[in-house]
Amino acid sequence: MTKKWWHDSIVYQIYPKSFQDTNGDGVGDVNGIIDHLDYLKELGVNVIWICPIFKSPMVDHGYDISDYYEIDPSFGTMKDMDELIEEAKKRDIKILMDLVINHSSDKHIWFQKAMEDLNSKYADYYIIKEGKDGNPPNNWRSIFGGSAWERIGDTNKYYLHLFTKGQPDLNWENEELRNELYKMVNYWLEKGLGGFRVDAISHIKKNFDYVNLPADGPDGLVGAWEYYQNADGIGEFLNELKEKTFKIYDSMTVAEADKLEGEKLRRFIGEDGYFSTVFDFSHAPYRIREEKWKDNYIAMVDEIRDRIFEKQLSSIDCGFLSNFIENHDMPRSADRLIPQEDISFYSETMLATMYFFLRGIPFIYQGQEIGMRDFPKKSIKEFLDVPTYQIYDRMLKEGLTKEEALNKINIESREHSRTPFQWSTQKNAGFTAGTPWFDINPNYKEINVESQREDDASLLSYYKKLTLLRSHEEYKEVFVYGDFVPFYKDKDGIVAYERKDENKRVIVINNWTNKENILEFNDGLKKILLNNYNKIFIDNASIKLMPYQSVVLEIGVK
Repeated sequence: MTKKWWHDSIVYQIYPKSFQDTNGDGVGDVNGIIDHLDYLKELGVNVIWICPIFKSPMVDHGYDISDYYEIDPSFGTMKDMDELIEEAKKRDIKILMDLVINHSSDKHIWFQKAMEDLNSKYADYYIIKEGKDGNPPNNWRSIFGGSAWERIGDTNKYYLHLFTKGQPDLNWENEELRNELYKMVNYWLEKGLGGFRVDAISHIKKNFDYVNLPADGPDGLVGAWEYYQNADGIGEFLNELKEKTFKIYDSMTVAEADKLEGEKLRRFIGEDGYFSTVFDFSHAPYRIREEKWKDNYIAMVDEIRDRIFEKQLSSIDCGFLSNFIENHDMPRSADRLIPQEDISFYSETMLATMYFFLRGIPFIYQGQEIGMRDFPKKSIKEFLDVPTYQIYDRMLKEGLTKEEALNKINIESREHSRTPFQWSTQKNAGFTAGTPWFDINPNYKEINVESQREDDASLLSYYKKLTLLRSHEEYKEVFVYGDFVPFYKDKDGIVAYERKDENKRVIVINNWTNKENILEFNDGLKKILLNNYNKIFIDNASIKLMPYQSVVLEIGVK
């Protein structure tokens, strides 16, 4: 494997609307990120991924871009962005931006011109088809709910939008459009970006056999994933994108692409793959508060472990996965993966340790390092996200009561991760001097950076220990390039694995249960590298783990 600068990355994801507001308008901004670069350096990260800050009408919180060459005024100016790149560079931190090129905003000049003249070249920048018998071209459902087609005025033509109707899909079959996108990507790379997280990229190729499929819901629509996720031929577009942009600048690229196995995974992240890395979504579908798992969470743990291990083993000969437990599209990890009565310093540090030393690149989502939590709502009207309302309406059509639908939304909503960052006990959690764009979790007086920063026993301090160990000169090689070997895989509720190379063997053991666990252990302990308890019970033949205890141990090389 050719070693790359990004292999030892520890990435911090920022949702800019909610990170830090500096001008009192209630919305986080670029200057807020600049103000906290020292905090991020202290945390131990060396790459920052920023969710979209391009000009946007914010139908989907910035994932609907109306101008790829401008910063949205709510976030600041291009001068601010240039300063951020420069200030981050001084701290040896690379900046990744979110690249959204499956679709644009319907307010983008290309789409506006397309709608003005359906015979113009811009109409071919989008996917526009004739309707059938007064209906859309087919019965595809948007990923966010409702038809994936929007009728254009009083014509019989429709444009495709896999997400909201304000996000028309771009037509990647059009070479002129592709070159416009590559030109834009290179503009940003020339500014000094380290690279991109590439949004929804698995959808850029569509199968144009627009047939109706059997409905899979009462709305008469169907989620036709096989027609627009990693469809045959997508590799030609992805390879061209890499060759004309990313490869030229030795960029780090993180693809949002699921359902990749075997040779397909190799093509995405192999030695000459389309991208540097892809996310591992193995754990993403699991919610401990769902009826299936409520009284049987250890079975859920074992399933998650098996999925993660399967993905780890299948990727060893391919490349690097991106490992995470939180992001901007998911509820908070403790609420998703730990019984409510067990959420504590120990269970949260266990989750952190469990994923942080997997083979691949660890990501930390803002607020994860201080234990920010979900903020359930009492009414559907308290949510802001357009897709949340679409999902809620679909649940009602499927027969759920309003109470049942709200309860399900509170379990699944991605808005839990978007509440403003909790910096201090001051008004609005220190996020803004104005009125915050979204309600702040009332628990900010107990959970905040200020109360944890100088506390050696805090979750924040533990995350610093994680980053310090993973980047430690003595252990970096084994954590980055070492093999991955599952341990204790038949022990219920235990997630353990070995990282090893010719010089080092490190075992990571996590007790994902609220019970003590005694495991056979005779591997010859050399050194305790990390422990979320103040003590550990090891003898010549066994190790006893307390509830939710995590240990990272160096053991003898065989």
